[in-house]
Order: sequence, then structure tokens, then C-alpha cells
Amino acid sequence: MYARLYPLLLAAASAAVLGAALVAQFGFGFEPCHLCILQRIPYGFAAVFAMLAALETDRRLRALLLGACALAFFTDAGLAFYHVGVEKHWWESACSGSESLAKSASGLLAKLAQGKAAPACDSVPFALFGFSMAFMNLIAALALAQLAAFWAFFAWWTE
Repeated sequence: MYARLYPLLLAAASAAVLGAALVAQFGFGFEPCHLCILQRIPYGFAAVFAMLAALETDRRLRALLLGACALAFFTDAGLAFYHVGVEKHWWESACSGSESLAKSASGLLAKLAQGKAAPACDSVPFALFGFSMAFMNLIAALALAQLAAFWAFFAWWTE
């Protein structure tokens, strides 16, 4: 009965997160860094996998597609964790504001190819209750990954 509802909920959640990122960028003027842009890609894949799972009639294939959603969300959680680490200065990134990295040849070529410099990944343009957007994305991606994995398991073992 709920075989199509769960994938549709995952697709709607993916679209909502992507929509929130685009509203933050174009509605409120928060320019995304390179890691912010990378974190959007798994949500797009998850939305496609979820829509395919909603259309699929074979429960085993639907479970595999939901598992692919879970993998996309876990990938995004890994990217978000890395981004949070860059923001907290646990480690450096090629797109952080570090002088040594900014002077590197690859960093200079990337900035020239863009035409304008993207914001540094270690800057936090907005925080809600002390939590950056990357941290909020980490929590959302982990929650969606767990839901997708549970629903994949559920779809595999039940009719």
C-alpha cells in the first residue's frame, strides 16, 4: 500500500533541500562555495532514484533503487561532514581561505576559469542557533539516508 509513498517522500525531501539551497542562493544572496555546490549533486541523484523507485513495480528493484537513494544521502553526509570540518578548521581544503592554498597553481587556475572568486569554504555566511548550513545539511542527509535504508530493507523483505 505504501510502496509508492515512501519513494515519493524521499523525492519530495530531496527537492525541498535543493529548493532551500536555491532560495538561500538566489532569494537571500548567499553565494555557495565549491563544497556547497558539490553537496547538491547527491540530492539530485537521490531524487531521480526515488522517482524511479516510485514507478517500479518489482519490489526487489524498488528496494535496490531505495538503497541507491540511501547511498546518495550517505555520500552527501560525507561531503557535509568534510565541509563542517573545513568550517571548524579541523582540516584545510583547496577552496578554504588559506593563503598557502590560494597561492597554489591549481587554486589560481580554478579562480581564473571561474571569472570570479567563489567564497571560501571555511567561511560561514549564515548560522541558525550556532549551526551552519553545512551542519544542517549533515543532519538532514543522515536522517534521509537512514529513512531510505530502512525503507529499502522494508521493501526487500515485505510484499
